[in-house]
Amino acid sequence: MDAIKDGVLEKQKFPNAKPHDYFFLPVLKFIPQTIKPNHLSALRFLMALPLILLIWLHFYKLAALLFLFSALLDGLDGSMARLRGQETQLGTILDPTADKVSNAAVFLGFLFYVKSDVYLSLILPILIIDLVLFQTALLKYLIKNFWAAKQNWLTRHIEIKKTGANAWGKTKMVLQIIVLSMLLLFDPETSIKLHEQYAFLPETLTLVEISLPLLLACIFFGAMSLKGHLREIAFKN
Repeated sequence: MDAIKDGVLEKQKFPNAKPHDYFFLPVLKFIPQTIKPNHLSALRFLMALPLILLIWLHFYKLAALLFLFSALLDGLDGSMARLRGQETQLGTILDPTADKVSNAAVFLGFLFYVKSDVYLSLILPILIIDLVLFQTALLKYLIKNFWAAKQNWLTRHIEIKKTGANAWGKTKMVLQIIVLSMLLLFDPETSIKLHEQYAFLPETLTLVEISLPLLLACIFFGAMSLKGHLREIAFKN
């Protein structure tokens, strides 16, 4: 049985731990063993509605703090699972799904006051990709964990190589946190004056316009993440 000290599995006893997980050690010592990583993921689901409400009421700074706290919980639940040996198959789908719900809440909340067709045309693909990613991850989870022992068409013809988030999806998540935090902490319509010597550039750009390249990158990484998930679904002969 793995030795536990201060509520954390000893490093040599749990090789799945990642280097950055140990940054959360001081915090984990104060979290009771009865609180599981999936509890933190579930809490992030519950935070989505308050996020939309705060944005709708124009309490952007409070919304930013709540969103950043949700992002902190995102890092904490994964590290807690690895350091305490509490990784579960449910957690592999619950954690990334909570990310998508939190991000979608902020993206949709901005529609209350960001009147930009370009912004709308970029967040719609992101939300659609996230929805397809969720459906794909859920299908993989069900096939691998619930239907594997049953003899039906899916289990006879489909094999799931791996479940959980991939590097493309994690990169997209980081970019989205950067973009959404920036837009929440500062007024998205704030104009930034550009250097006058660059005549080919517009006189000013808003934060929303500056964020557009990052939103395009989110679409790219989301598409690559979906491609990676689909490659993990193998069809048997």
